[in-house]
Amino acid sequence: MAEILSENLMETISFYDYQESYYHGFLAGLLRPMGNYIVQSNRESGKGRPDILVRYPSVRGKAVILELKVAKTYQELEKKCDEALRQIEEQKYEEGLRREGYQDILKYGVAFYRKECMVKAGK
Repeated sequence: MAEILSENLMETISFYDYQESYYHGFLAGLLRPMGNYIVQSNRESGKGRPDILVRYPSVRGKAVILELKVAKTYQELEKKCDEALRQIEEQKYEEGLRREGYQDILKYGVAFYRKECMVKAGK
């Protein structure tokens, strides 16, 4: 996933676009045409609002929580991924999905530094 995102960033992003809101819109736009999946941005869940939720219309399918962060240096990417995963847990973002009936919930911390991206899966 990180490789695909980084390749897309190389082709599309400008030097002036290095803000979380840009990356948020960029990723939501890439995910939008994903077949039958529903992509939601900043939807309230748990004690806050995860950046992006992707879920199958039926609770029998998968749901994905994506939390995005922007790093100030390339070396900080992993730290920002960990921070995003910690936020998912601390803010209990999966609670709303569990109440709806989803059992298969994936969690990802996504960090960006300029045209580079790192993705880490949570537990």
